[in-house]
Amino acid sequence: MSDSKSEIVNPNEHLIIPDWITEKYFKVVLDNDEPDHVKVLKFTPVAAIPPGENFTSIMLRIHIDLEMKDGSTKAKTYIFKTVLASDRGGDEIDLYGLFPKEQIMYSKYLPAFEALYKEAGEDIHLAPKCLHTETREGNIHFIFEDLAVKKFKNVDRIKGLNLEQMKHALRKLAEFHAASSVYQDNNGPYPSEFDEGFVSKNAEKFLREGFRIKEKSFKKSMATWGMPDAEKYIKNFPTEDQYWAQCKSTLDVDPEDFNTLTHGDFWSSNLMCNYLPNGEVDQLILVDFQICKWGSPAIDLLFFITLSAASEIRLKEFDNFICIYWERLTECLKLLKYRKPLPELRDLQSSLYKKNISFYAFFALTNHLPVIIFPTDKDSNLHSLVAETEEGENLRLRVISNPSYAKVMKDLYPFYYDRGLFNFEDYNKN
Repeated sequence: MSDSKSEIVNPNEHLIIPDWITEKYFKVVLDNDEPDHVKVLKFTPVAAIPPGENFTSIMLRIHIDLEMKDGSTKAKTYIFKTVLASDRGGDEIDLYGLFPKEQIMYSKYLPAFEALYKEAGEDIHLAPKCLHTETREGNIHFIFEDLAVKKFKNVDRIKGLNLEQMKHALRKLAEFHAASSVYQDNNGPYPSEFDEGFVSKNAEKFLREGFRIKEKSFKKSMATWGMPDAEKYIKNFPTEDQYWAQCKSTLDVDPEDFNTLTHGDFWSSNLMCNYLPNGEVDQLILVDFQICKWGSPAIDLLFFITLSAASEIRLKEFDNFICIYWERLTECLKLLKYRKPLPELRDLQSSLYKKNISFYAFFALTNHLPVIIFPTDKDSNLHSLVAETEEGENLRLRVISNPSYAKVMKDLYPFYYDRGLFNFEDYNKN
């Protein structure tokens, strides 16, 4: 329970909060969640996260002071999630159908996955409780329990996850993947909207334009990162057509491989931890299921390790991370009585370097990582980052020339290049 007397902090004073988000809108949730309340004494919506933590939605924390039937007062908080304004990136996000996908994840699949574990005798929670969803003027909105009440918090995205946090996150990811694969095995394929993730055929123009806008900034900045043979990497940088061909390759799924419902956007801001008194992780939970896609677990593994492992362990523990995940995955598949052959560790390791998976390394490095490592900034949002203006170009150069980003890229870009993930000529038309 939050303390109604504590100061309410707004981590993003620049966020415009829709004026229709009022106490009246929350009546249904309060009637169900707090049936003994008499009236709302105070209603205060603020931003839930600082700029740079989420790029596809508006996240609010709603503070509500209630008067109860017994005369006492009670403070409640909820998390409210809604779509970006159409002129602030909402139109582009709408191309992907993210909110309808997330709605079915919370209403159908996530409860079903947790039920599989319960039937097997394990009490495993994958996601926060979704208390209410609604479609208003064509837009879907969510109201969630506030995990901060249970002392859950995000990991510092700039520092990344330490080894213990990585182990917990990889094990939780394995639990999600195992349940989704068993569910598919028992119930048949997921709907067609789960055939696409970050790459959608509807979004070719958006993806091409996004690449074109950033290409100049990257080539200019790569020479400043301190990479030996920087000119080699600049010369190898993909053309727009190679990039789009690489994007399209992600839609190919090998039915002979072990496949699963990937989270699709798995990085530090899409998980939350709470901690034991000694500082060790107690529980870890996943959030944000908008990009889920049927495909290889390598999608999430490559994306997550690239974006979220602390710099000092990212490459040192790279292969170990895959093993940690695989051990928990096979353990859960056995528990849930998966009927197909269990994935082999060697196959999982090699899947990271497949032609249709390597997009996720390049996309993570050039799309997410620059912003994740960039300190909180009021202009750090989708609209500003893709703006074809002088201000937009200056912001992109600031982000990509950030010394912290350069330090990571100096090691990580050659690491993937040397493993063939950046063989962009592979995507040339025959």
